[in-house]
Amino acid sequence: MIEQLKAHVHSIFSPYQNVKSAQELEEELTQNLKEKYNDYKHKGYSDAEAYKLTVDSIGEVSELVESINLQHSELEQAVQMNYSKQRLRDSDFRSVTVHNGKFNSSDMKGSDFSHSDLTKSEFKSSNLHNCVFEDVNLTGTLFRGTALKGATFEKCIFDQAHFKTCDLAGINFDGETFHQTIFESSALRKASFRNTTLHNVQFRMSDVKRVDFSGSKMDKLTYNFLNGAKADLSNVTLIEGGI
Repeated sequence: MIEQLKAHVHSIFSPYQNVKSAQELEEELTQNLKEKYNDYKHKGYSDAEAYKLTVDSIGEVSELVESINLQHSELEQAVQMNYSKQRLRDSDFRSVTVHNGKFNSSDMKGSDFSHSDLTKSEFKSSNLHNCVFEDVNLTGTLFRGTALKGATFEKCIFDQAHFKTCDLAGINFDGETFHQTIFESSALRKASFRNTTLHNVQFRMSDVKRVDFSGSKMDKLTYNFLNGAKADLSNVTLIEGGI
């Protein structure tokens, strides 16, 4: 009956397992109900009677849990971090999750974003010199008017990322994979894309003549963009399809 009681309580809280407060409340309630069930048993009630009395004592907790869930959702929305217009040189942003974050007009030179999730964040007019982006989720992230001299990109997710009017001169993207990434009006002189995989990648109004694409694999759309911009594609491999 104890296991049945635990299962009953868990069924009440199962829609809210992502809410830490609800998980703690479930554990506390389960423990209290175990004690109450045992009390009924000591008073001489049968297993079935003790179980029914215990369950009936729970009352309506859904309203409380809904309140907890609502507070959690509001908190998640509020924690769309805004780090704009700040001096944050050499900051430690390792392993953070910041969706829709704002990092605009900030001096973040030398900061480390390794192992972070920056999905749909914005870096506008920011100083990102010598920043480290290792194993970072940059899905849908916008870099606009951003200085990235000396920045490191390694094992990142660049799906639908957008680099617009950025200084990417000399940046090493070797071995990375790009899906629907856009490089627009950005300085790419001596940037390296050796052994990269490029699917539906656009290079808009960017000088790619001195970019190294040796050993890269790309689809026809990407190839046509680069060929039209007179990039050296003598050592690339065409692959079928888009994403």
